[in-house]
Amino acid sequence: MAKSVSRRALLLGVPATAVVLASPSLLTSASAQTPHQSPIDIRTGHAVTSPGLPALHVHYPTSLALKIRYESRDGGQPGGCEHRTAEETILAEIPAGAAWVTVGGVRYDLVNFHFHTRSEHRLNGHQYALEQHFVHSGPNGEKLVVGLFITTGGHGGTLQDKVLATVPEECDEEVDLGPVNLAAALPRDLSTYRYDGSLTTTPYSEPVSWLVLAQHREILPVSLNHFQSRFPEGDSRELQPLNGRTVKYRPQH
Repeated sequence: MAKSVSRRALLLGVPATAVVLASPSLLTSASAQTPHQSPIDIRTGHAVTSPGLPALHVHYPTSLALKIRYESRDGGQPGGCEHRTAEETILAEIPAGAAWVTVGGVRYDLVNFHFHTRSEHRLNGHQYALEQHFVHSGPNGEKLVVGLFITTGGHGGTLQDKVLATVPEECDEEVDLGPVNLAAALPRDLSTYRYDGSLTTTPYSEPVSWLVLAQHREILPVSLNHFQSRFPEGDSRELQPLNGRTVKYRPQH
């Protein structure tokens, strides 16, 4: 527990005591009235620029065979294949040890990436068309999520375009994407807004270290439309109160 706390304090730039308060043994669900929930509205004017925080180093492969599937949260229920909820998404599971990031010398393995429409986090009140979450797990199960805002206007050919153009229906078989360039999924500018939060789906567990990228990714309108056609009412959680938390900005151009 002590090592986990010190790691989180280092990468987020928060006092160790604040991290202890968000221990998952104490705060595990929204019903427990946990104070550090996600998503939030990131206000750049209030974010504390913190160049001394450890850099984010990405170790994603340039070629990795991936499959995507519809992540259903109502399986086994009558009509479950037609019912859409904010708990559902399109998800790609990453083979163990195939991709990871390091922050402050600690390795966090990429477990999956998935999408939410519209974006769960907001930037100065602006809600993007889409948000991609790269979910990582640390040596003791610590959760670290890299968030990426996505909008339209690109020329195609991105990992996101390839995934979103082949979104399966709920209860359909998973889709084999073949080899994809996971290394190109994130922008070169790895400047991040960092804060201590939670999962955005049940059980809303804390703590989660959030690193939300300042730079967004552009995709083709048809890619966005195809994903949104699966979730016409969206699949994002509402904003949560900041509750005294400080968002740190770590520039990394």
